[in-house]
Amino acid sequence: MLRVRLPSEKGASEMSAIRLRVTVVVEHEGKVLLIREQTQRGIFYNLPGGIVEYLEAIPDAAKREVMEETGLLVEMERLIWIDDRIDQEGNGKHTVGVGVLAKLVGEETNPTPGGIVDEEIEWAGWVTLEEWKQLPNDHKTRPDQVKQVLSDPTYQPMYLGNMLSKAE
Repeated sequence: MLRVRLPSEKGASEMSAIRLRVTVVVEHEGKVLLIREQTQRGIFYNLPGGIVEYLEAIPDAAKREVMEETGLLVEMERLIWIDDRIDQEGNGKHTVGVGVLAKLVGEETNPTPGGIVDEEIEWAGWVTLEEWKQLPNDHKTRPDQVKQVLSDPTYQPMYLGNMLSKAE
């Protein structure tokens, strides 16, 4: 049996912990919700999301992350993918990513510019998938994956592999 130590446990390090991340796809009137954030590698337009907190359920993490980064209230509808982000170089981090489809709930549809909690979020807004393809993003294949999720009623959740090992 695999035993993963929590980072707070004695003897655990960042490299021996597996983190869980949620990425949230929200569609409204033919557009997807994106955030613009400054990362170590530059400025990127990505889907909202972040690390799932200890004892937090994935639907709750999806709701919290979208609220923190955009000020919008969402509810998870379904799982759409799972991926790994295994950085075997550098610091050796391993993150398991869970992609979910969520719907807006409530009446507010305008994101709060800059998010409401996350200071790394420079902008939040709605863009078409074609517009997103022209913007810098962390995963070049992500707009096509989202298009498949939104346009194919028979789409089934899938494992996408190690997102850090793909030449994008």
